Amino acid sequence: MILADLALSKRLERAEGRACVQFAAARRRLFPGSGAEWIECGGAYAVFDGVDSPITQTFGLGTFEALTEASLDTIERFFLDRGAQVLHEVSPLAGVAALDLLCARAYRPIEISNVLYRPVETPPAEDRGHTRVRATGPDEASLWTGVSAKGWTHEHPELLDFVLQAGAISSAREQSHCFLAEIDGQSRGRWRAMDP
Repeated sequence: MILADLALSKRLERAEGRACVQFAAARRRLFPGSGAEWIECGGAYAVFDGVDSPITQTFGLGTFEALTEASLDTIERFFLDRGAQVLHEVSPLAGVAALDLLCARAYRPIEISNVLYRPVETPPAEDRGHTRVRATGPDEASLWTGVSAKGWTHEHPELLDFVLQAGAISSAREQSHCFLAEIDGQSRGRWRAMDP
């Protein structure tokens, strides 16, 4: 049995934070005028990927270092100078002192998220029939983006432009691999960030 402790929380927070930093770096590379950037402050990443981006927030706040008024001042200024709301994704294992400081500064929780995890182990061999999963190459970024967009916009076609841009950025991220599942020769796509 694996217990969710501070060490595991740190690993998860750092992996998500680095993936979002890499996403912002890819956006800046592909769209130089986007203003995408990030800082590390108080052990947390503050990522700006655009005013309305779900990636524009902090990652690991209070988890790696004690949260202080000074670090919050710096992080808040980083977002406010770019016209963005100040949003923090905070692990409950960041501790009472961090949560108390956020409450004292009039922050309020708007969402509780859970990260599901399991040990990495070799799965039992199984017959996958005509299914093949493989990593895509650099020349297949457009194919992967199109397949991914079809899946993500199936019920929300109004998000197509956003999803196509996010797909292009995801496939351009460093240390990220895109996967295609081919069933009887037809592609199905999915991506995941590689753990640091």
